[in-house]
Amino acid sequence: MEYADLLNKAAWKNPGIVSDYTGASELQNPEVMVLIRHRDELLGKRILDIGCGAGRTTTLLRHIAGRYTGIDYSEEMIRVCRERFPQETFIRCDVRSLTPFSDGAFDVAFFSFNGLDYVPPEGRLAGLREIHRVLKEHGLFVFSSHNRNYRHISRNPQLCLCLNPFTQIKNAFCFLKCVFRHARNKKKELSLPEYAVLNDPAHDYALLTYYIEKKAQIAQARQDGFEIIDMYDTQGNRLNAESGDSNSPWIYYVARKVS
Repeated sequence: MEYADLLNKAAWKNPGIVSDYTGASELQNPEVMVLIRHRDELLGKRILDIGCGAGRTTTLLRHIAGRYTGIDYSEEMIRVCRERFPQETFIRCDVRSLTPFSDGAFDVAFFSFNGLDYVPPEGRLAGLREIHRVLKEHGLFVFSSHNRNYRHISRNPQLCLCLNPFTQIKNAFCFLKCVFRHARNKKKELSLPEYAVLNDPAHDYALLTYYIEKKAQIAQARQDGFEIIDMYDTQGNRLNAESGDSNSPWIYYVARKVS
């Protein structure tokens, strides 16, 4: 899906979106749970922070890592990271081709906040294979992915109403922008038995996003040499393959390299 790749890359270069992420450092509930539960396998280890964005996860990971490396395919995001954390290593790099790194170079890889979902489906599998390659034997891969079972998975643009006339005019322009984007990008949606690619409300319908159910993600990971050993919903509740998850827009996974 070349269109999705170009669309998503353009979004992550957008100054407004980059600005939204600049300065952010708050962890999500499932990220906190992963860091607590798997603490002993993270402290002092070689950590690769994939899709590091503007450095939200850098704030903590650089302190627990023995060696921290952040990568992102957006030069704009990498520039912000280098300004915020000049002492750390940041490389512009696409997960589909981790050529700067040798086999087994890292103990742990993070791909947080659904970053993997903005790589086109064919690139997603290539990215998983590359992550598998750069991890040591039995290394951990922590990532999140949009939940295809989420009960609000399909939402059309909504006009927000406000008594302030100036704010209402602003809301109306935003609504019209969203309607136009959604009408254009919805034509590129894809729905297959294993996954779906949808134009959801993120950043005013600017992206095409990958959605997958837990069981399908477990199978997909297994196909690329990973075993899912832990799962959490967005509230930080621990899940298993049979758990109800319709209230969780995405799921956090902890996977171990097994082959």
